[in-house]
Amino acid sequence: MNILCIDIGKGTQDILYFDTEKNKNNIENAVKLILPSPTSIIANKIRNMNEDLRIDGKIMGGGPVNRAIDDHIQKGFKVEISKSAAKTIRDDLEEVAKRGIIIKDKINNPNIIFRDLDFNMLKNIFDAFGEEFKPDFVCAACQDHGFVKGQSDRITRFKYFKEQLQKTANPYEFVFLDHNDCNSFSRFNSILETLNENNYNGFVMDSKVASICGILNYATEKGMNEFIGLDIGNGHTLGVSVKDGEIKGIFEHHTRLLTPEKLKKIVDKLSNGTLTNEEILNDRGHGAAVVDKINPEDILIAGPNRSLFKEYGKYAYPGGDVMITGCVGLLKAFEYNFSEKY
Repeated sequence: MNILCIDIGKGTQDILYFDTEKNKNNIENAVKLILPSPTSIIANKIRNMNEDLRIDGKIMGGGPVNRAIDDHIQKGFKVEISKSAAKTIRDDLEEVAKRGIIIKDKINNPNIIFRDLDFNMLKNIFDAFGEEFKPDFVCAACQDHGFVKGQSDRITRFKYFKEQLQKTANPYEFVFLDHNDCNSFSRFNSILETLNENNYNGFVMDSKVASICGILNYATEKGMNEFIGLDIGNGHTLGVSVKDGEIKGIFEHHTRLLTPEKLKKIVDKLSNGTLTNEEILNDRGHGAAVVDKINPEDILIAGPNRSLFKEYGKYAYPGGDVMITGCVGLLKAFEYNFSEKY
């Protein structure tokens, strides 16, 4: 069967198309694509338009597309958006309206469609090199802060991690399978809706957790039992302490607020079990939750800003390619949760 793994980030969308028969002995022979992220693609389209925007679609990643919309308004163009797409900009629609954006129940003849998953684009790419695009299962990853009105999204996001750790310490089990799992996570829910509409079986996972799953697989292949895993991204840095395949501690901070020395102190406290939630939260990060201390054999690093910590750890190369760390994590989560069913 064919497993599509797609890790949607702020700058890129990283794709692994894994054939369980052809690629089972060597993941490096699988089809891999590193493409601009959906939000970057749509932002570029908006920048090249000289007309009013009529936006429809679903909730997707914001960032670049939100800035492109703001710039378009500054140029004097009108922006109309459907309620179904408007939460891309802000979950609180009152805040969206304050930006001068007109929210409508329905958009006629839209010229911009919001979506995180564009299966038609992938079909066209595969057609170009003579490969049939026919996934039997789709594993998607993205980042969703979550939304609870009146509550900081930093708290909302990290509350999920703490609650999930109380259910299971196995990161491979951090998957969202249906709408009832998503609660306050509207972007995860949007991806599940898209899978259903396209008749694909699949799940969605937080992109940071997907990366940690990839690092865990790399560590397992190296015979490593206790380690620190770091995903140092463009926006956020997530760190975990792992022993016997289980998370013993976790923290998330904003990468721009970290220096190598500061991150080293956080990692040391994560290892010895003394890192507190208040310490990270009061430093404008998301939080921390530590169950137990570990004695790490090494510190494994992934993410686009991994060079920040290169003096103190080693780069991880899941599947032989750091760019598909999240995809490998998704694939291993699929194998852990669904291999017997498929």
